[in-house]
Amino acid sequence: MHSNRLLYLSFCTPSPTWGGAMAFYRHFIERTDFDLHVITNSPIPTNPSPAYPIGSFGVSPLTDRLFHTRLMPWLYGPHLLTAIGRVPRSVWDAAREFRPDAVFTIAGSWDYSALVAQQIARRLRIPLIASFNDWFNFGWFPSHQIYHRLIEWRFLRFYQEADLALCTSEGMRKALGPHRNSHILYPIGAPLSESLSTFQPFQDTGRKYAVGFGGSLGEWYGPMMEQLVRMAESRGDDIEFRIYGGNPSWSSEFDRHAREAGIYRGQVPFAELQEAMSRVDAMVLPMGFGPECAQIEKTSFKTKFLDYLTYQKPIVVWGPDYCSAVKVAQEFDSAEICTDPDAQMILERIISLAGSPERQMNLVRNARAMYEDRFRPDKIHAALVAKIKETISDYTPGKLLGNTARA
Repeated sequence: MHSNRLLYLSFCTPSPTWGGAMAFYRHFIERTDFDLHVITNSPIPTNPSPAYPIGSFGVSPLTDRLFHTRLMPWLYGPHLLTAIGRVPRSVWDAAREFRPDAVFTIAGSWDYSALVAQQIARRLRIPLIASFNDWFNFGWFPSHQIYHRLIEWRFLRFYQEADLALCTSEGMRKALGPHRNSHILYPIGAPLSESLSTFQPFQDTGRKYAVGFGGSLGEWYGPMMEQLVRMAESRGDDIEFRIYGGNPSWSSEFDRHAREAGIYRGQVPFAELQEAMSRVDAMVLPMGFGPECAQIEKTSFKTKFLDYLTYQKPIVVWGPDYCSAVKVAQEFDSAEICTDPDAQMILERIISLAGSPERQMNLVRNARAMYEDRFRPDKIHAALVAKIKETISDYTPGKLLGNTARA
């Protein structure tokens, strides 16, 4: 059977260790439905060596030098708005030699590599497939605020121009608007291990209730975990926190304390994280409450939520009622939910859960049902493969594909 050739051109390479990059590692590297060639404007991973052909490109030496000056916020905005005349010859030659059936790129958060991918797709007269994992300005986004409205307009226009738009959640597709060929592609989590021992609810046996966290600690997630731990310590609650993840954004004072007390245990390989989570009693998933992150939390879907499902432990979601994690957890009653930003309120939910073995069992049972119904990795992957192959098969240069499709 013919295996379609996919040119993966993005700032984010498939990686087994990082967020959205891990999801595409699971789609395109762990599974072999496509022949893959990667071109990136990010540093090429060297350890371990990538399991696919890879090339790179970047800005000119002069632009790179200017990006390391105070002019960066003023230069970065225009940098994101067009790729006209900026497709390197090496990228074009590699694309022609590979002869892909489609070009795949990550469009959200926004990076000019998406525009380079679009230029290649149009010149080769093949479909452009774009994944919208985050809102345009999530994460490191140094552009001056004066450009944000124009960049957002370009981001939304790019969504309309994609031949297949992959939206990470219902909230993302609603925010982006109608599209002739869109598909909801939830992040793909780890497969559920059938070898895990049957969940045994926590019962007060004289030890502390162990609460785990595993995932990115950047942005507002680090400060939220700091508030939670500090509140528990100030109250003297019998809760032990075990936090794993990279790039913590909490205070330097708390960082020293968390490391010394064994609360923060750094970033570890996924297999090690799975083992660590098998020894906790529950897991907490924070989602930001502030107005600065409202659009991001409405549109994103955190991979760590899906990974949490596979640990088969009770999950506690702490976030506003409009965020994707709260909405899906409410639908399945798959997590204890706190929509109050006060750390004391989430602590009360955790303490209540620790004292209710029946509720713990129900949450684990419902989370398993949620996994089987909507988030089993093979089901998510099969839907992605089907949509890509359908898009390639139906594509005619200059012709719009059919009606909006639901996952």
